[in-house]
Amino acid sequence: MTTCNECRNYFPLEDDPAAGDCVQRVVDPRQAYYKAKPVGADADASKCNQFNKK
Repeated sequence: MTTCNECRNYFPLEDDPAAGDCVQRVVDPRQAYYKAKPVGADADASKCNQFNKK
């Protein structure tokens, strides 16, 4: 099982390394921006289509 902790898009929180954010870059016709979603380090990432191995 792959976890979010093994992904390049996962950034752990400084106060709690067991929690963090999944950060993804989004590009639309007018602009580019980042969106973040809170996830746990041990969350299952096997079905995530944005998973990038570190």
